Amino acid sequence: MYQCFNNDIQPGCLDKSPFQFGHRLMGHPALELGNLATALPALGERVMYSKGLSSLGANLDRAHLDDQNGLSIEETIEQIRTTQSYIAVRGPEHHPSFKDLHRVMCEDIAQLMRANGTGQLPENAEMWLFIASPGAITPFHFDRFSNFLLQFRGSKEVAVFEPWNDEVITPLQYEAYTARNDRQMDWADEKDRFAHKFHFHPGQAIHIPFLGGHYVKNGPGDVSISMAIFYDTDETRRFKQALVINDLIRRRAARFGWQPNPVNSPGSLDGLKSGLYPVVKGAAGLKGRILRLARPAASAHAAGGLWLHGAELMAESEPLLLGGLRMMGAA
Repeated sequence: MYQCFNNDIQPGCLDKSPFQFGHRLMGHPALELGNLATALPALGERVMYSKGLSSLGANLDRAHLDDQNGLSIEETIEQIRTTQSYIAVRGPEHHPSFKDLHRVMCEDIAQLMRANGTGQLPENAEMWLFIASPGAITPFHFDRFSNFLLQFRGSKEVAVFEPWNDEVITPLQYEAYTARNDRQMDWADEKDRFAHKFHFHPGQAIHIPFLGGHYVKNGPGDVSISMAIFYDTDETRRFKQALVINDLIRRRAARFGWQPNPVNSPGSLDGLKSGLYPVVKGAAGLKGRILRLARPAASAHAAGGLWLHGAELMAESEPLLLGGLRMMGAA
């Protein structure tokens, strides 16, 4: 028996196809506007807000910087119905009112993972809260996590795309965002033919598979309040590690005229690539320690990208790289 999800959930479809089901969290006190008005200001920089976006091709990651609404967070919450605004909160479980909710959701996800054989416990589980004015749009994008989205107020249309469809999101886009946070997505209306579209109301939930592209159009009648929980499984963690290695190979192998086979494709050797990831991360850590000893003032600037891009250290050893390229599906 699940604490948060109804029994119509489909464990066998996790991270394969999107699906809709019911949830048991309606009326939870953490999601009431009164609590949100107190909790959100207390969460500080975890709260990002902007004008309500109107284009499916907008840059979601920069909206809080490029499309500011000119209001404080308190004013935005108070006037959300009329100001065409969008609020995203990363990690509301850091506020006491959300801690227990985060715990029971993780327990339900662990039960689902055990049922479909993808692990024992969710890794890196983090909640997100979304509050949007009537008619606001969440642009087309994808996330590097498995995702459950739950609706608490208002209605919306949610379009979700199955992962690993190159006509929707290319292998290069998957790799670039997973490895380097480069997520400016292109949108074309012809992609819409691949969408699973859900009419989403309070009390309903949707599973968005790992790497599944999606966009949201809020209904015109009311403020929308929804909450997601992002998490990794053993399987998605291995895929992410393989995507990071593929990005490194692709950028380094270009000068030799080689390209790796995409992750999750025949001959891609994802297990081998995933196994290389700890070596690459260790090389990045070693380079970071050397930099801190050699140039203390530069260490803070270098550290942010080192764990992903410190793999350049390994790539500088050309014999290792050349042999690795052939082993890992470079063509």
